[in-house]
Amino acid sequence: MAASDPMNIPCDERIALVIDGANLRAAARTLGFDIDFSKLSEVFQAEGRLIRAYYHAAVPDDEEFSPIRPRLLDWLEYNGFNLVKKPARAFVDSMGNRKVKRGPGR
Repeated sequence: MAASDPMNIPCDERIALVIDGANLRAAARTLGFDIDFSKLSEVFQAEGRLIRAYYHAAVPDDEEFSPIRPRLLDWLEYNGFNLVKKPARAFVDSMGNRKVKRGPGR
């Protein structure tokens, strides 16, 4: 391990990056910044052997469009991330707000 290694991961260590898209997106929005997934991937590749990168996302099953689908999910898939899609159902609550309910197992 190098003294400048911020995560203290041995350079020959195999790494799997698993991202909970909904929670990461909500945290980033709350903190007021965007995530650069390209740099995130580069950081983990520099720390060890990044063997897999997973991004878990809830995608509405009744419609093809999702606010994150056109840009982020397509970009992640194109750049080597494995997408794990969970069906989500959209509905309107009693106050008239559109909500999304994630599928079973959540």
